[in-house]
Amino acid sequence: MPLTSASLLIILPMRLFLLLFLVNSLIATSWPIPPADQVHPIGNNWGEYQDYGGGPYFHNGIDILTPDTSGVEVRAVAPGWVKAWGTIQADLHYRIAVCDSPLTYTDRAEGWLYAHIDPYRWHKNLGEEVSEGEVIGYLVKWTDEATFDHLHFARISDTGATWQRFPAPTWWFIQNPLTLIQPNTDLTPPVFENARFNFRFAFCENNRNNRYLNPESLIGDVDIIVKVYDKTGISTGNQVWDKLAPYQIEFTIRRADGMVIIPWTLSVQFSNRLEGSLVQVVYKDDRTCNSRGDYENRDYYFIITNTDGDSIIELSDTTGKWATALCDDGDYWVVVRALDVYGNSTLDSMLVSTRNGVGIEQLTNHYLKKPFDLAPLIGKNGRQISFTLLQPAKVELRLIDPLGRIIDKVCSGELPAGEHRFYLKQLPAGVYTLELIAGNRRWHKKAVFVK
Repeated sequence: MPLTSASLLIILPMRLFLLLFLVNSLIATSWPIPPADQVHPIGNNWGEYQDYGGGPYFHNGIDILTPDTSGVEVRAVAPGWVKAWGTIQADLHYRIAVCDSPLTYTDRAEGWLYAHIDPYRWHKNLGEEVSEGEVIGYLVKWTDEATFDHLHFARISDTGATWQRFPAPTWWFIQNPLTLIQPNTDLTPPVFENARFNFRFAFCENNRNNRYLNPESLIGDVDIIVKVYDKTGISTGNQVWDKLAPYQIEFTIRRADGMVIIPWTLSVQFSNRLEGSLVQVVYKDDRTCNSRGDYENRDYYFIITNTDGDSIIELSDTTGKWATALCDDGDYWVVVRALDVYGNSTLDSMLVSTRNGVGIEQLTNHYLKKPFDLAPLIGKNGRQISFTLLQPAKVELRLIDPLGRIIDKVCSGELPAGEHRFYLKQLPAGVYTLELIAGNRRWHKKAVFVK
């Protein structure tokens, strides 16, 4: 269901993208194939889901396409030294790695990867110095049937005087080149598609495959899955190839009355290092939400709740979920925004309902003289929590958000009998859960933070 309520319309944080643009413009590079000052079509994007039969992985570069199959020049986007020349697989996959630092520097250093270089034509060799704009080789003819050639282009790092570890290089793929390349003329925003049947988004039991839930009766810990793709400003000429992974996805959840349950949270950002083994942290791939990314199919299903709120993709992100049992039963708007690297954005939403049957569990017990007292805001010190223990106990006091993340571990350890007071740090507007564990008893209370 599209977002129509004016109260849910969120203005794109353009200041953030302006800041990123200003920072990146200081280290901006030109395009590595001519003309260097012109945008070229992209056939595969940084972070795209790919699987050609050997298992899924992140596409760890951008594929810059050219319809000219006569051997297009490849030019260095920055000065440096050639630290690697070789192939990972036969003649089509030769590559040059140009490091920013000289061969005498052996610690981890950054550089540029230029792949699919013709090994039978002139090219730069190991150890040679490179100037910005200099020809370093020519694109190999992809296949006899192909209507295009392409350059696989990536920002990488490695250690050693040379990076000659073929066919299994140890390079880190560290930054999306599209965050650095100028110019760009992309004005086309990402596109959402239905993730499941007639539903805009899909909802699955947390970290379970093929265990999907009715969005009108969500229960327990839930993964939210969205299907979305991006398009660049210049078409490849093929509608399938034009479907690229977006740069960034973020989401918020609001109660139907407008109260923020989960503030805007970064789900995924394809800006920095990619590790292929973590592809299933980001992408859903089962019978229902079957991610695909090749030259015949492009279907990207993102698990947007697999996040700890930062741009680093790591295995621990799978602990993320929407803990619906920490919210009152009722109706909620799930609002998702997808952005490309240039700040073009698309907003979509879906109205869902939680039906856990009970609210937050509240237990009185022999340890507590009275329940939590959540005092009003006290200056800049945050919110005061007070409770009285009737006897000494080992106490855990923490604040949990609806994603199930521990936001603030307020207290952990043995406390004597008597009154205790603690302060919470100020947090973004939203609904949180205070959890107190005293001895073998547990107690919850809802905490609502407003601006």
